[in-house]
Amino acid sequence: MNRASKCSTQQYTVVPTAKAGSGILVMTTGFRIPLTNDILIHLTAHERAALLDGGERMVLPAGETFAAAGEVVSTAYFPDSGVLSYISTMATGHQLAVAAIGPDGLIGAGQLLGIVHHPYRIVALLDSEGYQIPSQALRRAFDVSENVRAAVLAHVGRQLIEVTSMVACSRVHSHRQRLARWLLLTMDKAQQSSLHVTHDVLAQMVGGPRHAVTVALSELRARGAIAHLRGRVDICDRELLVRQACECYVLPTSSR
Repeated sequence: MNRASKCSTQQYTVVPTAKAGSGILVMTTGFRIPLTNDILIHLTAHERAALLDGGERMVLPAGETFAAAGEVVSTAYFPDSGVLSYISTMATGHQLAVAAIGPDGLIGAGQLLGIVHHPYRIVALLDSEGYQIPSQALRRAFDVSENVRAAVLAHVGRQLIEVTSMVACSRVHSHRQRLARWLLLTMDKAQQSSLHVTHDVLAQMVGGPRHAVTVALSELRARGAIAHLRGRVDICDRELLVRQACECYVLPTSSR
């Protein structure tokens, strides 16, 4: 079961326009919301109307759980902002982020691949807003629309590359390199240059002990790549931060 009951949701309709790939999502209050999700903006207005009919606008505050591990995949979520992370919990109690989704994709595509239950907990890393639809609606659109299939499969392919590169990265590269890579990828997804995250969250994201993340943050700050104070990280010099990251940052971004 997803956590829609804990979140602010409102119905919307789609206003078609003559230009393919454009459209406005309208709240029942009349407030107009521009599309920013990569999958949705690549669909025609008619395809979006069919896909999103009966869905709802969802607001997920940072820290909110969208789905728990083991829950049935019953909805799909298209973020328009923010970032959601897939968190794996080990038998030892350790938690590690294994994937992240922002406006570049969707949550719940696994249902199309025969995955009935969420394998990981899915939590909002940053405040997120987007559009939630029943899984059956995604399946119908995927079956009948070539554009929907192409957009969803392209997203799944990008995620596969990102996750597999993370495996090699965590095995070989330093905490500083992995932290730089994660900051760049996350800020790319969120389309912003600052993040409000704690040391504990960063340790989950990077896959290392808290003290190692503290050292990595200090190293990046000393080099002038970032500023870090009281749970906030800002990119000061993006080119420098890219040089501090490992080559794994280039692989997923260049494949898009």
